[in-house]
Amino acid sequence: MKKSLIMFLGLTFSLSSLALTITDKPYEFTGNVTTISLTDSGGVINVVGNTSQYGKVWLTYNLKLDNPASPNQGSFSGRAVAIDDDGNRNGASRQGVWERKGHMMHFRSLDDVSDGNQYLCITSVNLLDDSLEMKFYSVK
Repeated sequence: MKKSLIMFLGLTFSLSSLALTITDKPYEFTGNVTTISLTDSGGVINVVGNTSQYGKVWLTYNLKLDNPASPNQGSFSGRAVAIDDDGNRNGASRQGVWERKGHMMHFRSLDDVSDGNQYLCITSVNLLDDSLEMKFYSVK
């Protein structure tokens, strides 16, 4: 019994140290797709928009078709650059996964920003009207 309890506690603490902690309410970003370029291995989507947190933001999604048997999902990497009203610049490295359902694309990513913040981003892109909506949550 004692060994079982020790194993349970050890497993619980080791798993909780790997947990992702989301703090506060999400920030919101809205934008529009400016270009889509297709390649044999995926494509590139460029977006521009605004957020109260960082100002004007430009995003790039470099899409990969990782599994030819699943053409409606894959992974992506990308970059973000933002300029706020005072002229301050921030950049971010982005990586995650995507899926397409009908005319909607959905992205889930972890972004590492040059100001030291890290975010979990949940994004939807409407391919009919080129609109993008993102909620991003601090994970630090």
